[in-house]
Amino acid sequence: MRALFVWLGHFVEARPGSILAVTAALIVLAVLGATQTHIVTTQDAFVDQDSDTARNANAYDAAFGLDPMVVMIPGTPEELTSPEMLDRIESLTDQLAEVDGVRSCVSVLTLLGTVRLPEGTTLEQPGVATSIVFGADGQPTATFESLFPSGYELVQIALVPGLGIDGQGEVSQRVEEAVAATGLPDGTVTAGYPRLYSEIISSIIRDMAVTAVVAVLLMVAVLYIVFPVRRRLMALPVVVVGVLFTFGITGAAGISLTLVTMAGLPILLGLGTDFAIQFHNRYEEELTRGRTRAAGLVDALVHIGPAVGTAVLATILGFMALLLSAVPAVRDFGILLALGVAILYCLALVALNALLYRFDKAPGPAAKNGTAAVSSQRGPRLDLGRYLAAVSMRSARFGPLVLAAATALAVGGLAVDHMVPVETEIEKLIPANTPGVVAMNQVREATGSSSYIQFLVSADDVTSPEVVGWMAKYQAQEMQKHPQIVSAVSLPTVLGPTVTMFFLKGPLVAFILSQIPEPIRVTLISDDHKSASITFNTIPMSTADVAELIDAMEAEADPPSGVTVGPAGSTYMAASILTSLTNGRLEIALAGFLAVFLGLLAIYRSWRRAVTPVVPIILVTGWSSGAMWLLGMELNPLTAVMSALIVGIGTEFAVLLLGRYWEELGRGLPPQEAMHKAVTRIGRAIAASGLTVVAGFGALLASSFPAIRDFGAVTVIDVLLALVATIVVVPPLALFLVRGAGASQERAA
Repeated sequence: MRALFVWLGHFVEARPGSILAVTAALIVLAVLGATQTHIVTTQDAFVDQDSDTARNANAYDAAFGLDPMVVMIPGTPEELTSPEMLDRIESLTDQLAEVDGVRSCVSVLTLLGTVRLPEGTTLEQPGVATSIVFGADGQPTATFESLFPSGYELVQIALVPGLGIDGQGEVSQRVEEAVAATGLPDGTVTAGYPRLYSEIISSIIRDMAVTAVVAVLLMVAVLYIVFPVRRRLMALPVVVVGVLFTFGITGAAGISLTLVTMAGLPILLGLGTDFAIQFHNRYEEELTRGRTRAAGLVDALVHIGPAVGTAVLATILGFMALLLSAVPAVRDFGILLALGVAILYCLALVALNALLYRFDKAPGPAAKNGTAAVSSQRGPRLDLGRYLAAVSMRSARFGPLVLAAATALAVGGLAVDHMVPVETEIEKLIPANTPGVVAMNQVREATGSSSYIQFLVSADDVTSPEVVGWMAKYQAQEMQKHPQIVSAVSLPTVLGPTVTMFFLKGPLVAFILSQIPEPIRVTLISDDHKSASITFNTIPMSTADVAELIDAMEAEADPPSGVTVGPAGSTYMAASILTSLTNGRLEIALAGFLAVFLGLLAIYRSWRRAVTPVVPIILVTGWSSGAMWLLGMELNPLTAVMSALIVGIGTEFAVLLLGRYWEELGRGLPPQEAMHKAVTRIGRAIAASGLTVVAGFGALLASSFPAIRDFGAVTVIDVLLALVATIVVVPPLALFLVRGAGASQERAA
């Protein structure tokens, strides 16, 4: 290993210009790869396409489409049913019929077409439609009540099956254009997930730009305050290039940008600066010892390269534990971070050192002896090393008490972990002022609806008396068993109680079906009569309660032979995502701990060395759960992956400190003195590294996405806890493990 880094040091020293030229050339390829990045905003990003959830959702989509749109028009009963309004609605539905991707529209005209008017009357006559739609009490009749919530009229738009995210966004835009061209009253809104998805894409792009700028500014501030070396900002352009390389490779490889992976940009900026600081700090340290530029470069790489490489490996192993997640977006996040960390380490090792050496070879004040060059630095100075060493030594003095208190806090945190709530509803994870969210909330408030659960029924002929009778019995049974269900819409609902109660012959069912307007019929049964939909409307419920209700309803279905039934739709997907996120968290955390331990064991060949960095991070995981519970934070698709991230990031700090500690032990210093010198020498760099990572995560607080902000807040807390664990827990733990026979073994190592 030493020979490899000696060779690398001489390679960089001999060819700094060539290294920088190759790096610049690769930027072009990285930009081309990054432009191929595909943005996914639907819940599909969180569901494995090989799972039962995806298969059920895709089957439902193929038969009925997913996530309809709604146009909500304000007005009085007379205004909403006036001949002029009916003309506008007819114009709107005619325009929508010409939009590719619109399958059908259900409006007041759809239902009025089923009403037989008295002889001599027409809908063009004032008051005729009003008298049909509204009763004497001014309330809509049973036939029309679903389209006339108080003070509004609805036009329901079903999209064709199989539309992708881009197709839904295009249709949504065309629908809004048609609504605007029809001259509907002020206050008319268009709502639905298709509109929401298209708006999220533009929000993601804007949000990433904002958080990236904030991250860079925060890291500049951190570097100026706690990292007083020459050219302290030189790492930033190298790190930016590394992040560009990462997104270029993932874009070319087809890894999508989601609400999860978009957080990788500021995180990688922070981690990349973290690695660069370690190399920069050691290079400057070697120069202060009077080394020449070339000797200082080689010695810096030989001493810090393996330590940072080991920390990077531990970080990668922690991130790779995310591959065990059942959520595709989380797995992609793990790949993105692991790949990015590897790229950033390589660039810091080669490109940054080439840049440092290239600038030092230039004529000017920096070409003087190392000590003078380093001491001539400008800017604020803060000797963190001395203060951190004092804290570490005091912690070591009360080692047993410190370790016992740290363990007790971790156990308490893990005990309340199951009490931390989880949020997966997409509109609550994105900016509340997004127009699509505002419109959706307006519709929900007006209609009083909150949630619905859809079931897909499949059979050779879902219109057969046997299947229709079972569907009627099933939905009545579920409404009786579960008071959370307030209504149901299905084929039996439309056919009426007479048909479903007496199981009249199929020809009568077929006749009644032929009388149902097509825009309504296609939402209930497929064209081939092999699929039917049952929609259960529910009271406001948490995602966890919805998941529990769906499980119970699925278990109670008991369909006849040849009939299958299963949950589908967006609500079911959200509930499945909740299960996937919560069920696998413990396994992912344990896998991360085990992977890091085994990786360090393979490198160090010492269980003492391998276990020492892992124990503090196990404690931090418990502290993190306790902090989230105390602060009332929620788990979401991002915060749910925190355990694996902290394993990766937090282990790095401990590995770097212990690497320097074991280096000082190898020079013959006694354990106490070795630890004091290690913290004094590398504490400043670790603090600067930790704070740059905090800056990267802290930039997420500037995001307009609530899910991203919550993730940023949790990770800032966790990284700070990892720093505390490194300074407070690692020293007494390491000193305990190297006493007696352990100390001689570590010196020998």
